[in-house]
Amino acid sequence: MNRQRIIDAIDLAHRIVRQHLDVQPGENVLIVADPETEMEIYLALAGAVQAVGAEFTVSLMPTRGRDRATYLTRPIEHALDASDVLIGVTKASGAPTYARKVAQLLSQKKIRALSMVMRELDNYLKGAATADYEELEDLGQRVAGLWAAADEIRIETERGTRFRAGVTKEPVMGQPVIVECGLAREPGREAAFSDGEVSQRPRAGTAEGKLVIDGPVAGMRGFDPFEVEIEGGEVMRIAGGGNRTRQLASVFARLPCAKHIAEIGLGLNPEALHNGDFEEEKKAQGNVHVAIGDDIFYGGNHGCDIHWDMVLYDATVWLDDFPLFKEGRLQLEEVLETTR
Repeated sequence: MNRQRIIDAIDLAHRIVRQHLDVQPGENVLIVADPETEMEIYLALAGAVQAVGAEFTVSLMPTRGRDRATYLTRPIEHALDASDVLIGVTKASGAPTYARKVAQLLSQKKIRALSMVMRELDNYLKGAATADYEELEDLGQRVAGLWAAADEIRIETERGTRFRAGVTKEPVMGQPVIVECGLAREPGREAAFSDGEVSQRPRAGTAEGKLVIDGPVAGMRGFDPFEVEIEGGEVMRIAGGGNRTRQLASVFARLPCAKHIAEIGLGLNPEALHNGDFEEEKKAQGNVHVAIGDDIFYGGNHGCDIHWDMVLYDATVWLDDFPLFKEGRLQLEEVLETTR
């Protein structure tokens, strides 16, 4: 890493610790990395934590591939019990985000957490990272309120997506729709960085229809579009003939639990790049992602070794009869008018 990137990492770390997490003197901050994480990232975060008078602990967990990608080690789980703040910076997996223990502590409002998983330093410096997160949080709360008040969400695209699901009403982290817009300043709040989405687990057994996935997918190589047919909240068929279809068929053969529709997410960040990186693109304003696999983080009880986001472009989204997105464009004026 060149010297300018080291300076960038230090500047970023102070912004994360002070603005996004509001770490206070005397708090205990657990930073979870893996062997693929750029060392400068977690060392810069540790320095920023120390600079505000808090205590840091850096834990290095094993690299997780497709197997056990949502599992932390037992020593890290124990360390969470003594922590006020969790920052996950694992490069190979999303374990610090999707582990069952993290979901439990968030629901009990014993920790707050920031997910920086499966990203490189450039993700923290460009595109979605440059948004005004105070404004983004306000927008996220407005959209979350509209979604929570609806009974059904519908998604359509010109490529052939025709999907619907019931809206879950049970609160997760204090409200039915999770707002991940970069700020986690109170116990029980979780955010990511970079960030900018609202999401929820669809009501059990209600996800139906066809998804045409034309954006990036977590854990998969390539960009060839493919179709996913869903009945009763489970993937029943996949088609498309390309390499990604074969990859997904292999995953389903090994992990049948991955067929579960775990999450629907709506991107809100106007600065996010369209660069082929699923972590960046799923946050982009107007993009939609639907995830398969583990739904524990979203208040469900379906455990699985993976949680994979699948991005759709140019979607039209209705919350009951309210048009939130039209062909990938957020209807911002309507949102602001309706939520005054």
